[in-house]
Amino acid sequence: MKMKKILLVLLAIVLVSCVDKKTKTEDIKVTEATSNKTEEVSKKEESFKPLNKDINLGSYTGKLGNNLDVVFHINNDEGHISGFYYYKKIGVDIKVVGTVVADSLLGYELNYENDTLAIIKGKINDSGMKGTWVNAENKKEYPLALTKAAKKVTPLPADILGEYYNDVCNLTLTFTKSKGEYYYTYKSKERNLKGKLNFYREDGLYINLSEIEYAEDYFDIDLFEEDPEKEKEYTKLKKIGKRKLGVECYYSPGELTIQNYGNAMNYYVKLNDCGEKYIHFKKK
Repeated sequence: MKMKKILLVLLAIVLVSCVDKKTKTEDIKVTEATSNKTEEVSKKEESFKPLNKDINLGSYTGKLGNNLDVVFHINNDEGHISGFYYYKKIGVDIKVVGTVVADSLLGYELNYENDTLAIIKGKINDSGMKGTWVNAENKKEYPLALTKAAKKVTPLPADILGEYYNDVCNLTLTFTKSKGEYYYTYKSKERNLKGKLNFYREDGLYINLSEIEYAEDYFDIDLFEEDPEKEKEYTKLKKIGKRKLGVECYYSPGELTIQNYGNAMNYYVKLNDCGEKYIHFKKK
């Protein structure tokens, strides 16, 4: 009789334990379901936040990372952004597209095939924008700090490519583009040179024929009345025979101009293929 009572008590304990466990499991499932629904609702609300059609964007200058100088120009079209940026050292436009919600910008850097190379996130204010630049491949992040520019930044001219000719010295410059990069070919009677183009947009557009060495540099003459620091530099360069690289052209629509040589205080000769001080190239 006692044994039956003990068995009945044990059975009751087991039944109560199972019911309690089931209740707890059901409570956990209900909690998880509620949490998931809340998360889904939050994501839907986030995705349906209206685009900011009115925020004023434009041109910016600043830094990417600690030491890369960059320039941006971004347009806002009904909350959809488009534009470009470039590294000051190179000057080649890089395409940017994206959206702006409230004061938050989400942009995508695209290459020449419209593949995403980086993601740009930033908070916009009246004076500029602060955020991050994220490499799309390795996910490395770099700080991005931009300040509104006083002047509008314009893209590289679409008609910059082509052949330019100087008839005085029979010189030809040809600009081409491949896979997002710009290239030049320089031809004279004596030589045929090729290389990459860099661009500078300071008080006009300057184009640098990056791999052409100056024909003569300041160490080719004796310089007088220069400051001691410059004299040290000149002495050092004279010993190693180092010449400046990169011949600069000033661009105006349909024309290029190279200042070919300087004066006694700023001596140089850029191209020995032509004796003109200002070499003008007209687009064919």
